[in-house]
Amino acid sequence: MLPNLLQTLFETVFLEDCSNQWSLSRPMLSLMLLDPAGLAAVQRKIVAAQPAERHARLAACFEKLMQGVEPALESKNRDKFTQNLTVVRQEFRSKT
Repeated sequence: MLPNLLQTLFETVFLEDCSNQWSLSRPMLSLMLLDPAGLAAVQRKIVAAQPAERHARLAACFEKLMQGVEPALESKNRDKFTQNLTVVRQEFRSKT
Protein backbone atom coordinates (compact mmCIF):
# COMPACT_ATOMS: atom_id res chain seq x y z
CA MET A 1 0.00 0.00 0.00
CA LEU A 2 2.80 2.48 0.84
CA PRO A 3 4.52 2.08 -2.54
CA ASN A 4 1.20 2.75 -4.29
CA LEU A 5 0.73 5.94 -2.30
CA LEU A 6 4.28 7.05 -3.07
CA GLN A 7 3.79 6.33 -6.76
CA THR A 8 0.63 8.43 -6.81
CA LEU A 9 2.45 11.32 -5.15
CA PHE A 10 5.35 11.15 -7.62
CA GLU A 11 3.02 10.98 -10.60
CA THR A 12 1.06 13.96 -9.29
CA VAL A 13 4.19 16.06 -8.82
CA PHE A 14 6.00 15.12 -12.03
CA LEU A 15 3.25 14.45 -14.52
CA GLU A 16 0.30 16.63 -13.51
CA ASP A 17 -0.23 20.31 -12.85
CA CYS A 18 0.65 20.53 -9.19
CA SER A 19 0.81 24.08 -7.91
CA ASN A 20 2.03 23.31 -4.40
CA GLN A 21 4.75 20.71 -4.12
CA TRP A 22 5.43 21.72 -0.52
CA SER A 23 2.30 20.03 0.81
CA LEU A 24 3.13 16.82 -1.07
CA SER A 25 6.85 16.82 -0.35
CA ARG A 26 6.40 16.28 3.38
CA PRO A 27 4.65 12.91 3.18
CA MET A 28 6.78 11.92 0.18
CA LEU A 29 10.03 12.14 2.12
CA SER A 30 8.55 10.19 5.02
CA LEU A 31 7.35 7.41 2.72
CA MET A 32 10.67 7.33 0.88
CA LEU A 33 12.64 6.93 4.09
CA LEU A 34 10.22 4.37 5.46
CA ASP A 35 10.62 1.98 2.52
CA PRO A 36 13.81 2.45 0.44
CA ALA A 37 13.23 -0.78 -1.49
CA GLY A 38 9.69 0.30 -2.28
CA LEU A 39 11.03 3.67 -3.42
CA ALA A 40 13.43 2.03 -5.86
CA ALA A 41 10.62 -0.14 -7.25
CA VAL A 42 8.31 2.86 -7.64
CA GLN A 43 11.01 4.85 -9.43
CA ARG A 44 11.67 1.98 -11.85
CA LYS A 45 7.94 1.59 -12.48
CA ILE A 46 7.41 5.30 -13.18
CA VAL A 47 10.44 5.47 -15.49
CA ALA A 48 9.31 2.35 -17.39
CA ALA A 49 5.84 3.84 -17.90
CA GLN A 50 7.27 6.87 -19.72
CA PRO A 51 8.23 7.02 -23.40
CA ALA A 52 11.75 5.70 -24.03
CA GLU A 53 13.16 9.16 -24.79
CA ARG A 54 12.25 10.30 -21.26
CA HIS A 55 13.78 7.34 -19.37
CA ALA A 56 17.28 8.75 -18.89
CA ARG A 57 16.04 12.23 -17.99
CA LEU A 58 13.53 10.97 -15.43
CA ALA A 59 16.07 8.57 -13.90
CA ALA A 60 18.51 11.49 -13.55
CA CYS A 61 15.77 13.57 -11.92
CA PHE A 62 15.17 10.85 -9.35
CA GLU A 63 18.88 10.75 -8.58
CA LYS A 64 19.10 14.54 -8.16
CA LEU A 65 16.08 14.48 -5.88
CA MET A 66 18.07 13.07 -2.97
CA GLN A 67 21.27 15.12 -3.40
CA GLY A 68 22.12 16.70 -0.07
CA VAL A 69 19.20 14.99 1.65
CA GLU A 70 19.95 12.86 4.69
CA PRO A 71 17.84 9.88 5.80
CA ALA A 72 16.18 11.95 8.53
CA LEU A 73 13.00 13.95 9.06
CA GLU A 74 14.45 17.11 10.60
CA SER A 75 13.04 20.41 9.33
CA LYS A 76 16.26 21.43 7.56
CA ASN A 77 16.36 18.09 5.75
CA ARG A 78 12.68 18.30 4.77
CA ASP A 79 13.29 21.80 3.42
CA LYS A 80 16.23 20.56 1.33
CA PHE A 81 14.09 17.75 -0.08
CA THR A 82 11.31 20.22 -0.94
CA GLN A 83 13.82 22.49 -2.71
CA ASN A 84 15.18 19.53 -4.67
CA LEU A 85 11.68 18.37 -5.58
CA THR A 86 10.74 21.80 -6.92
CA VAL A 87 13.93 22.10 -8.99
CA VAL A 88 13.74 18.56 -10.34
CA ARG A 89 10.07 18.94 -11.25
CA GLN A 90 10.80 22.15 -13.16
CA GLU A 91 13.72 20.51 -14.99
CA PHE A 92 11.67 17.49 -15.98
CA ARG A 93 8.61 19.46 -17.08
CA SER A 94 10.60 22.08 -19.01
CA LYS A 95 12.03 19.40 -21.28
CA THR A 96 8.85 17.40 -21.80
